[in-house]
Amino acid sequence: MDRTSSENNYEKSLEWFPGTAQQEKQFREWIEAADEPLCLDDIEEWLEANANDLLEGENGCIDIEKLSNDMSRDFQMRVSPTAIIRLPGYGYPLDFMYTGFYPVISTYEGIRWYTTALLSRELCMMKAVEEITNMPGWCDDVRHAHIADKWKKEILGLDWGNYLSYADFTPSMADLCIDELKLKADMYEKTGLIPVLDSAACVVKSDKLVPDALKQELSLGRQKLFESMSDGDRPRGEVTIDLIDPSTCPLMYHRSRILPDRCIDLTDCLEACGQGDILLTPWDPKKRGKRYNLIDASCQWLPCDVIVDETGKAEINSYINNLHPIEHADMYTTIEKFINLALPALDVVYRCPFEFSHQRIDSHDISYDCKVPEICADKECSCLNIPAETLEEYKMERPHKEESESPYEDKDDRLLNLKLESNETQVKHLLRKWLNEVNEGNDWCRHIPENHVDPLDKWFNETHPLRFSEPISTRWYHEAHLKASDVRSSGFFSQKSNRLQIVVRLTEIHLTPENPEYLCDSWETDGLLNEHIVSTALFCYDSDNVTDGYMYFDTVIDWPSLDRIQRLDVFDAERAYAFQPSEKELQTIGRVPINTTMAVFYPNIYRHHRGSFSLVDRSRPGHRKMLMLHLVDPAIPIISTSNVPPQQFHWWTECKAHNEGLQIVERLPPELQAMVSSHVDFPVDNEKAKEIRNDCRVNRETLGYPPSYEKWSYGTDSDSGSQHGESQGDESQDELSDSYESNDE
Repeated sequence: MDRTSSENNYEKSLEWFPGTAQQEKQFREWIEAADEPLCLDDIEEWLEANANDLLEGENGCIDIEKLSNDMSRDFQMRVSPTAIIRLPGYGYPLDFMYTGFYPVISTYEGIRWYTTALLSRELCMMKAVEEITNMPGWCDDVRHAHIADKWKKEILGLDWGNYLSYADFTPSMADLCIDELKLKADMYEKTGLIPVLDSAACVVKSDKLVPDALKQELSLGRQKLFESMSDGDRPRGEVTIDLIDPSTCPLMYHRSRILPDRCIDLTDCLEACGQGDILLTPWDPKKRGKRYNLIDASCQWLPCDVIVDETGKAEINSYINNLHPIEHADMYTTIEKFINLALPALDVVYRCPFEFSHQRIDSHDISYDCKVPEICADKECSCLNIPAETLEEYKMERPHKEESESPYEDKDDRLLNLKLESNETQVKHLLRKWLNEVNEGNDWCRHIPENHVDPLDKWFNETHPLRFSEPISTRWYHEAHLKASDVRSSGFFSQKSNRLQIVVRLTEIHLTPENPEYLCDSWETDGLLNEHIVSTALFCYDSDNVTDGYMYFDTVIDWPSLDRIQRLDVFDAERAYAFQPSEKELQTIGRVPINTTMAVFYPNIYRHHRGSFSLVDRSRPGHRKMLMLHLVDPAIPIISTSNVPPQQFHWWTECKAHNEGLQIVERLPPELQAMVSSHVDFPVDNEKAKEIRNDCRVNRETLGYPPSYEKWSYGTDSDSGSQHGESQGDESQDELSDSYESNDE
């Protein structure tokens, strides 16, 4: 990389430096001696060692983050004097955040978003609504009073304890469910969208958004893509296959090149191969603490740029990483159609935490209904108040586990001809047995009722049922609920920019008679903090010979606010909210189906995992194929394929400059060819791409959101039910927006 300093720009006084001229000189020399861009921790360490008095300015502590941003710009000016592009990791620190960013489960500083815990009753209401909206013709049936009455009776007749321990369902809950279904029916008929699992955020699904012809078009494009691969590059024997994989040829620090002064599009991206400056590592990960495990300092997924015009029509503007823009131009057109279908739903998901969050039941109004006042008269209600003779009776009633006992007994209870229990329950119980209740098993098996209940808890539950508030009024719910008029056809994402960024993934799961089952994924979010992914559109476009699939969701809850509820203990938390403190402040909120009929759009503040499924006919293979569109936060554009020229080897062969250079090299003697090869940055061939992909995946397995949030700091805005992003200053926001707009020019 050209490290020549710009005399006119760099040697002027650092107006943003808060110290003396001598300290500024020392600071400048320190920057010049650095081999790589510096970040927040480096500044703090230097100030503590050399200018500790600057840590407390005139108005208290100085703005270290602003200092870091200013220093990064100054450093970038020295490294690339012609640079006009400033994005996280290039001109801005990689961990750059500012006012207006979409909520994330966590930043490198700890918890930044959480939601009020939902009562088991509200989880049951969301379950009922979700199951009913999967039925054919539900939007017409709910408007017929006699059918709605039948549904209410069926709902009230179910044993909801089979879904969540200690759960129940009241007539007022059933009434509000029917009212909610009528609202969703109106929205579904006008927009094709159904918001579900909606509280502090929401999932959107649709079974009439994608025409069959478009799914077939994508299938044909997929087949052409697969056939274009050489025999050695075609995946074989793998259960999960990514034909378009963001971890293949990603942005790689110390290897990838970035164009500092211009952007490329579909028309000139191939000619830009090999151009630009090598991107340096944003920081040394070995120097960082655990708080940086949300950011990958080795690589970043590369989104493509998408231009959205005033009418809301989207057009892919830069190449999709790992999808050739000429060879597979037809597939670009197909994916573009999916993007246009997805934008209204993704916009709803994006706006929901700010505009449409709501609760159906006040989750903090809890009290005991003591049925044995003669026992608890002179003491506080507790399971320890159980009389000795009663305890012995409960012990006698407690069934003993037999070796032949089935871990799961299927119930006949049905919700409108749909099973209340998930069809994975048997698998989960068996896994719990096989894993001996290790943490991984407990994490996603927590909603399955245990066969045995402690006699103390059983007595206390029977004699001290919890008393809850009734659901909110229908009028108030109508005001808070998302309506068809709220769905936009243009001006998406509050018009933060007409340029969006989307990471495209084409993935499929293959099962065989030798490997007939797919066990569920672990809980995860899409991407790391590098990618700033806020939501995902999931389209299952092809499925054959596999059982129903589901996507499960959970969310971080505001546990400290529950601590303030009088006399709420561990057992009460399980009865009221269907979780325990050992579950690390995470509450499972439900699931949605994944099939060729249903498109699903979900926020990245909900953790998710795909559920288990298997072959229907175990004598032949089966598959499920999906297109996933990961939306980058429109408020925080990142380095994309408009900034990084293609890195794939076979793409470079179409570059005129590359071919001319290759012809020259081939005329050299072998020893000179070897010398050139050792000093020239050649593109990534297929074998190297596989190595990079595997390294990227392995590295990211050690990163991501930590499993425990118990020691992390929380916000104080417990009344709102959620806490959104914090500010790093309006000035930084304006500068990033200006930089991003320069990409359009």
